[in-house]
Amino acid sequence: MIKMSHIEEYKKAAAFWNYPEVPYGQALRAMIQPDDVVADIGCGIGMVSQFMAPFCKEVLAIDKNDEVLQSLQIDLQEKSINNVKPIHACWPDVPSEDWDVAVAIYHYHFGYTSLEIDTLLRKTRRCGLIISQGIKEREGFHQELSHELGLQDRNSGCVSSCYVRGRLEQAGFQVTCEEIVHDFGQPVDSKEEAVAFLRNQLRLDETYEEKLNEIALDYVEHIDGQMVLPIKRFNCLLRFTVPIE
Repeated sequence: MIKMSHIEEYKKAAAFWNYPEVPYGQALRAMIQPDDVVADIGCGIGMVSQFMAPFCKEVLAIDKNDEVLQSLQIDLQEKSINNVKPIHACWPDVPSEDWDVAVAIYHYHFGYTSLEIDTLLRKTRRCGLIISQGIKEREGFHQELSHELGLQDRNSGCVSSCYVRGRLEQAGFQVTCEEIVHDFGQPVDSKEEAVAFLRNQLRLDETYEEKLNEIALDYVEHIDGQMVLPIKRFNCLLRFTVPIE
């Protein structure tokens, strides 16, 4: 079986779909100014941090996972990016300078506590952007394949954006919300790679290997000559502005 790390899979999908230019490039550029310090909170492997680097003064790439920060550091060195600063910290305990713009993309339960909101208010000088899964479940192979394999349906849709919006507004932030729908399916180069990805996504053990080898290609679409396991995301984009004192 082909083994590809989650980091490798994510980078491959991001390259194929031109992420994060699609779908968040316009929104990010609209709020970031050349002299800004930008906090990428929960930056992961730093795809968004690297994207923002050319049009701001500095990016503070904050994450509690040392493995993803090591991957980011390698990318920064290979690409000679000098204005992204990886910070190993667990939000909201971030020992860093304040920032002009805060960005939190797919940061699980971001903004759920009073301490998080208070820290955001205290350390953010101007504005920010939060993206999380919307109420609608993502579409793709997950539901149909889970049914075919006799697995219990997952219900991961959430209303976290609505809750966070309420907390931000209660703290005095001005907030707008927009639904963002975009494709982020996984490109694969072989049936073996498709099987490996499906196993990882559904957290299946080796007992499903034979069945997946029989049916994996049934779930593959061909997009621009590339085999892709389709995934469509339905996200909420919250833009917030710090209240004027």
